[in-house]
Amino acid sequence: MKNFKNVIKILLSLGLGIGLIIWFWNNMSETEKNETISAFKRANYFWVIIAPIIGLIANFLRTQRWRLMLRPLGYNPEYWNTFFAVMIMYFFNLFVPRLGEVTRCTILAEYEKVPVEKSLGTMVTERLFDVICLGFVFLSILLLLGKENFDGIYAQFEQLTSGIKGGTLSTILKYAVPVALVVGIGGFCIYYIRKNGFEQLKTFIFSKIKSLFISIFSVKDIKEKTQFIVLTIGLWLLYLLMFFVNYQALPETAHLPIVSAMVCLFFGSLAVVLTPGGIGIFPIVVQAILIGFGVHASIALALGMIIWSIQTLGVLLGGMFSLIFLNLINKKEDAALNELK
Repeated sequence: MKNFKNVIKILLSLGLGIGLIIWFWNNMSETEKNETISAFKRANYFWVIIAPIIGLIANFLRTQRWRLMLRPLGYNPEYWNTFFAVMIMYFFNLFVPRLGEVTRCTILAEYEKVPVEKSLGTMVTERLFDVICLGFVFLSILLLLGKENFDGIYAQFEQLTSGIKGGTLSTILKYAVPVALVVGIGGFCIYYIRKNGFEQLKTFIFSKIKSLFISIFSVKDIKEKTQFIVLTIGLWLLYLLMFFVNYQALPETAHLPIVSAMVCLFFGSLAVVLTPGGIGIFPIVVQAILIGFGVHASIALALGMIIWSIQTLGVLLGGMFSLIFLNLINKKEDAALNELK
């Protein structure tokens, strides 16, 4: 039954993505289709492949930053288990939004004995810092482009994505995890009350909430504050570099300024909120932005599809290999411990 549900989730997500791509493709003229296919054939894939490698380096930084946040709570998880948890997070987020965040916390609980509520708290703080960084990206765009130019690009973004945000399947996937969590928590509460009584449940819940809030504010107790700041800045600079490197894949986009990559980074981050992993919509977001910088629509869409395809493939492979290595490494460690005993 569990495997069946997972298959259904994957099929729904893939169906959404494929459906969106087909819909946009059918709305293109024959000339635009031919130009898009030509762009795929002409692309310099050396630069396209460099981008996910940069993303991998960014995940190394995110892993270390998360470990720094856990140390004030009394936990210093092994680096590779933490790294694999981060990689698996992105993998599961491709299928159902926010499922990856829950998954990476449960992985750390299983392999590093970090309570889920504590790692969830640090995850909330981590996302807060990411939002702050995204805010700095937005301010930088306004300073470099000016409000009038930015409003023009945003209008293009709104026009191309207005038909997606209200999609029924997109909405279902967006709220699938919250609904599942509510149902799961409700079922757990009923079970716990029957077994231990209502007062014990209250004590249990309050202790978990207290632990969660302690972990959220634990960032102020990080000893390596300079390292934390450097990792955060480096992380977002690498994200920006990922977009900029992709421009070199096509001669029509190689001349684009760095501010265009900032705009792609900003709106690309919003795209993953609309559909799991930006499936289907990410190429359209890139198209909307690059059109605003004078790139032909078919070329802009082609580059967006190339970027999304390679990044998604990288996340899929990274997640699958991380699941394999996570089990292999920990099996070896368990075997070594058993031999010592």
